[in-house]
Amino acid sequence: MAANALYCPTCGQSAKMFSRPWLEITREWLAETLDWDGRMFRSIGLLLSRPGFLSQEYIAGKRVTYTSPVRLYLVVSLLFFFVLPMILPPSSNVSPDHKLSVDLYSKGMFVMLPVYALLLKVFYRRFFYMDHLVFTVHLFSASYIVFAIMLSIETLADRYLLVMLLQVLVLLYMLGYVLVALRRVYAESWPVTVLKSLGLLFLFLPALAVLIEVTSHVGGQAG
Repeated sequence: MAANALYCPTCGQSAKMFSRPWLEITREWLAETLDWDGRMFRSIGLLLSRPGFLSQEYIAGKRVTYTSPVRLYLVVSLLFFFVLPMILPPSSNVSPDHKLSVDLYSKGMFVMLPVYALLLKVFYRRFFYMDHLVFTVHLFSASYIVFAIMLSIETLADRYLLVMLLQVLVLLYMLGYVLVALRRVYAESWPVTVLKSLGLLFLFLPALAVLIEVTSHVGGQAG
């Protein structure tokens, strides 16, 4: 076997040595499993700074230099729902009949991915459903990051005007994010994009409200 071979030519087993410092092994595992090799940070930066860009690139077939939408969503959503109980303000405590279940909400939001993609298909029929699903995955990933920021400063926003204004700015950023992302990916005029975004919001919010209500009741019964 060649000295630089990655796998054994006979059995196919990895030729990597594991009798190494655990930090090196952990770093390698993160790089392979989470794509934590620079692409993840670059993808998150582009996700937040250039709405719709990652979806546009992925749909165009330019995928090598970015983290895949599925992997990006898994990392961001896992982190979001992991820290969610820590950043929720005390006022968000619900009654026993509407017990908060982060696990149920995470599964529910995962179910909402194809729902939102289906709504996009209604408004943008010339695109394939998988294109809409890619856009939705990126949009949800960005929304988790934004809402994590908003929730983390909720308590301070109740006491300080400047923090409340910051929270409003973050919310406006998210609203603008959706418009810019839709405009970039689907390439329609601004008036049409605004109208379609309102239509999407009008149809998606009731579905999201039903999800929250059902999840709360299921969480309460499970508790």
